[in-house]
Amino acid sequence: MPAAPDALLVNLLELWATLRAAHHTYWTLHWRSQGASYYGDHLLYQRLYQARVKEIDRLAETIAALYGSDRLAALTAWEAAQRVLVAVSTSPNPGLRVAELTLHAAHRTNAAIGAHPYGVAVNNVVAGIADLALESVYLLQQRSR
Repeated sequence: MPAAPDALLVNLLELWATLRAAHHTYWTLHWRSQGASYYGDHLLYQRLYQARVKEIDRLAETIAALYGSDRLAALTAWEAAQRVLVAVSTSPNPGLRVAELTLHAAHRTNAAIGAHPYGVAVNNVVAGIADLALESVYLLQQRSR
């Protein structure tokens, strides 16, 4: 019987996929901005998608350091990101929804850290992602009021 997958690895990969979906969602919303608030929305979504690039990279490097770079399979990650994209595609506010999903994924990842020997460092990475996701929730909520 194969060993059960490491819970922290599973959650880190899910968070990585969610960040990739968030990046793609914000980038697409950036291109699709229109109307009276076009320019402000265009800049907001640019700010959000650009911030995700650093997060995606930092989290991928964390996964590689803890579990090996072979865990970073592009196709597997994109398939997981697509599941998130499908989940947010029917939302009236996909940007806000993907920010909320990022917060939930960060919470689950943080809960899976447990007594991992590098838990403090992983927590710092995940906390930074959660902080930025919460900022995104705030900005997108203000935008929709």
